[in-house]
Amino acid sequence: MDDASDILRIANEWLAGGDRVCVATIVRREGSAPREVGAKMVISSTGKTAGTVGGGIIEKDVIGKAQGVMKTGKPVMLDFDLSGASKDLDSMCGGNMSIFLEPFGEVKSLMIMGAGHVGSAIAALASRSGFEVTLIDSRPEYIAPERLSKEIGGDVKGIAASPDSFEGKVKVTDASFVVICTSGHGSDREWLGVVLKKSPRYVGMLGSRNKARAIFDALEAGGTARERLDTVHTPVGVDIGAITPEEIAVSVVAELIKEWRCGN
Repeated sequence: MDDASDILRIANEWLAGGDRVCVATIVRREGSAPREVGAKMVISSTGKTAGTVGGGIIEKDVIGKAQGVMKTGKPVMLDFDLSGASKDLDSMCGGNMSIFLEPFGEVKSLMIMGAGHVGSAIAALASRSGFEVTLIDSRPEYIAPERLSKEIGGDVKGIAASPDSFEGKVKVTDASFVVICTSGHGSDREWLGVVLKKSPRYVGMLGSRNKARAIFDALEAGGTARERLDTVHTPVGVDIGAITPEEIAVSVVAELIKEWRCGN
């Protein structure tokens, strides 16, 4: 399958089916190389591929790098030396080429566990900052559509769930941002425990360092690896001395944007 329009059609089909995709395009070719400028390949977040940019170890590298590009949402340019100077390539055509990896699909999703004053303020600002926001709370009245539209605004989705009814209601992927800010230490601990069984891109938890230490110690005693706990951003947010829910929302969303724009 070599036609670029066919590759893009398949990419759109995979996007419509809920996959994220990365389109790889040869944008520079000098000397001898296996494919021409403009040749495309599409890779899905579930591992499907269509088209080719040359096969062999070049294509293997492109497929591997594409998964990272889909996770971060940031495009990448790859340069390949096919002259034989690079011992990492088994494809020595005598030229060189550059391949542009461009991600598509929604990866900027934020889940907020806790729909109280702080969680709602974070949801409102994050939604206006380009995140696809889901507010999760065990209290149905807190995530009722009328409350979301009247008090929060924006396109915020609400899901009634607790840590023990998490599965099947909330899908955490390797591209998800998660902020935990419930009404108590116990529920924060329970939510953090179930979230860390997944592999989200970012996990933040509201609260003091003493609170975090107590929660981390309890989870570690229960079997959660310290390496996983060390990935949690807590106290969540950029330190601006925030006090009110709205100020805390500014600090948290600023950190989310920093991770989105600058994170690896």
